[in-house]
Amino acid sequence: MVFVRFLDDESPKLKPWIAHASSVLNADSRSLPAATPGAPGEGSAVWHLVSANNRELARGVGVHATFEQARTHAERVVTAESSLVIEPVSEPARGVYGWYASVDGEPVMTCARWYVTDRDRRHSAELAARSIAVAVLLAGSRLTDPTLMGGRRGAAD
Repeated sequence: MVFVRFLDDESPKLKPWIAHASSVLNADSRSLPAATPGAPGEGSAVWHLVSANNRELARGVGVHATFEQARTHAERVVTAESSLVIEPVSEPARGVYGWYASVDGEPVMTCARWYVTDRDRRHSAELAARSIAVAVLLAGSRLTDPTLMGGRRGAAD
């Protein structure tokens, strides 16, 4: 599992994350839980499940005010792995397939992306379910700062 902390709720990297989770849950008439606002200047945190080669397998549902809240949510999902219920969803207008996992009727994890075939969706859900069963939660978080992404870093004037 990887935890990511964003500088603020307006981060250009966070908005697509929220949009994806919302579209997956909306495909099943569910809604994304309201983001927990953090203290000003503290940012937000999310988690995602990754493979050994860092390929994203699934995303935690929700945006958390602190790293600790995100970690608690991830621990809950790992602890409840045998109770996860995978719910397949699709967007017929776009011809794409996805899934989300719930515990006790509450969505806790979504697919990392939409898939063009039902077979790919099933494979993705199965891989995520197997991986969450052996997930390891590491300490710390990675700060994403859009000013450090791409472009001219440290260029002299």
